[in-house]
Amino acid sequence: MSRLKKDSNLTVEVLKVLRSERLDEKNRIDLRIVRWGRANRPVLEKRRIWERQDGERAMKCIGLNGDDLQFVYDNYAEIINML
Repeated sequence: MSRLKKDSNLTVEVLKVLRSERLDEKNRIDLRIVRWGRANRPVLEKRRIWERQDGERAMKCIGLNGDDLQFVYDNYAEIINML
């Protein structure tokens, strides 16, 4: 699932959305692996996503909870390979 988005002069490549939680019709929270800008390596992040008519926009980065940590623990092999 590779897609490039340009937002505020930063480029982000979404390598994989691991989990997604819908908040309402235009907002969700994604646990995902991304590569920002000119970074050499991808990162794991949990971020609010705002869905707009012209595409989606990455918003505030938020903290991991116990369910997220359990998910990472259960799927560590796949996640480590992508990072």
